[in-house]
Amino acid sequence: MTAMFLQAAPFVETMAPKLQSVYVRFLHALDAFAAARMRKAVPERQLRKARREIDRYRRLMHPRANPAVNRTRMQG
Repeated sequence: MTAMFLQAAPFVETMAPKLQSVYVRFLHALDAFAAARMRKAVPERQLRKARREIDRYRRLMHPRANPAVNRTRMQG
């Protein structure tokens, strides 16, 4: 058993760095895949609609920034 282990030791020593590099490449590929999926999780149309609503509510909250808002109604 010891003789077989000693014969296998050089093989394991040469394969360990290669397996580690394959593992690291696999993890990077997995991260890239997850990042791509997250970027495309919400359709562009839905993002534009949400941005319009945010801008609308911001204009309603800060009427002085928008001269189109009737100021006489707000002062009275």
